[in-house]
Amino acid sequence: MVVRILAGCRATTGAVMSEDDLFRQVVEHAADAMYLVAPGGDILDVNRASCEMLGYRRQELLELSILDIIDGMSPERLTEILQLIGPGTPWTGEYFHIRKDGSRVPVEVRVGAFMSDQRKLRVAFARDITKRQEAEKSLRQSEERFAGIFRSAMDAIIIMDSGGRIELFNEAAEKVFGCSTSEVTGQPLDRFLSPNLRAAIAESLHAFASGEETHRYLWHENGLTAIRATKEEFPVEATFSRFTVSGEPLYTIILRDVNEKTKSEARISRLEQETSYLREEIDSERPFGDFVGNSAAILSVFKAAETVAGTESTVLITGETGTGKELVARAIHSASTRSEKPLVKVNCAALPHGLIESELFGHEKGAFTGATMRRLGRFELADAGTIFLDEIGDMPVDVQVKLLRVLQEGEFERVGGTRTMKVNVRVVAATNRNLKQAVEDGNFRADLFYRLDVFPIHVPALRERPEDIPLLVRYFVAKFAARSGKTVETIPNSAMNYLLAYEWPGNVRELENLVERAVILTRGTELEFGDWLQQSVAGPDAGQDLALDDVQKNHILRVLKLAGGKVSGKGGAAELLGLKPTTLESRIKKLGIQRTR
Repeated sequence: MVVRILAGCRATTGAVMSEDDLFRQVVEHAADAMYLVAPGGDILDVNRASCEMLGYRRQELLELSILDIIDGMSPERLTEILQLIGPGTPWTGEYFHIRKDGSRVPVEVRVGAFMSDQRKLRVAFARDITKRQEAEKSLRQSEERFAGIFRSAMDAIIIMDSGGRIELFNEAAEKVFGCSTSEVTGQPLDRFLSPNLRAAIAESLHAFASGEETHRYLWHENGLTAIRATKEEFPVEATFSRFTVSGEPLYTIILRDVNEKTKSEARISRLEQETSYLREEIDSERPFGDFVGNSAAILSVFKAAETVAGTESTVLITGETGTGKELVARAIHSASTRSEKPLVKVNCAALPHGLIESELFGHEKGAFTGATMRRLGRFELADAGTIFLDEIGDMPVDVQVKLLRVLQEGEFERVGGTRTMKVNVRVVAATNRNLKQAVEDGNFRADLFYRLDVFPIHVPALRERPEDIPLLVRYFVAKFAARSGKTVETIPNSAMNYLLAYEWPGNVRELENLVERAVILTRGTELEFGDWLQQSVAGPDAGQDLALDDVQKNHILRVLKLAGGKVSGKGGAAELLGLKPTTLESRIKKLGIQRTR
């Protein structure tokens, strides 16, 4: 009969418990599972924790071998372990216990030997290490995450000990300082510190020592700098913090190279100032909408547009192609009481003759071949808003009749429909044609012309307001430079003189396209028009048969005309040409230019 060594009976109530009974009670209530194992591996006895861990009753466990409850333990390995163990020479390992329900629980097993009744017995202690393994796994994951963050951080991270020696140096630090981790580990950090950064760190260490704080942003009134391995000094931003590991203080410096940032901030600051200056200058010269200019001719357009904007009157805008008639229409709409409603644009010259009526008034399903569904016309879309009829001089005569009805009565029918539609639309029309002449030629209805010509606004050609050319050039340069990410600071006087002397048949649109091309070609901060400027503004054969003096003479005459004959002073020819007044006077005399001209 096996003597119960581990789990003896409880002491009789009221009796004094012997040392053996006390020991047995301690074993029975121990937190770790304990097994008494015979030399062959049979389980001779267990404590309560063994039953609870494995889900067996005590008697069930006594019928098992240690091989039945330890996963992966072979008989040969068990024999080897039991033979190795003697008094005072325990064995320890980690295995999985197999529970009664088949599940596994990780355990740390420790086996020792002792003699009992001339028999060498083994006692095994098993501790559930599930929580410990989870904690270790969590710690490994945390360490891996920290290592990943430390390696991949964009900022340089340096950890130093209390003696100022480098312990850790991440990849960003290697790039910033130009040296490898192996070169600097254990070396003093001082080699990378400028005097101002060293002083900032010393101040922080003093604050840490006094217990004031454990994290500081490093600062110096003239900015902080660090030193690369090449001895190059560069500007930085840095934080400094203190933490403790095993009672020993360690210090972390997180440092960012702001060399490029400093340069970028300077460039941005300059660009912002330039943009602000240009915006103020342009705004002061653009009293109405997107128009640029301060000439008397264009100011009269601004005034007329402002005057009529708040009314419901029909407006007829005339002017050459490229003068900005659509901009006037948009400005009138934006300043009107209808500004919250749509501005619908119709280019009468771009629509096919057979479709213009459908575009304006819409059509019903089946009205013509291809009309597979009802479609609303532009007048319906513009209801309560404004419709802009561009190039109205090209509208077919048969459509002009229906347009006249809309203007007079606000009514129309869709193509193929019988229902009369009512709309409340303000009409702004524009043309580059002479409508009076078109009326005389029978190409435009007189009644429609007079209905449109309620409030005429004529937009002058660019050649009629040359004093606006410099403003327009600066405006377009700022616009296209911002769009292309370039910085254009100056415009050559010689180029500006060519632009002032040109007749501009394409008006503002031509100037805009020319400036856009120049911005694209510009490589530095000065606007580069290239050799094609003279050809663009003067034609390829211009001046071909003229001597140099003749070219200069004609050019000075044009500029004098622009300046109203004024040579010196604000807006004078000398200023426009970028010359001293005395130099210009000398050239005028040399070229034989007479003041009467």
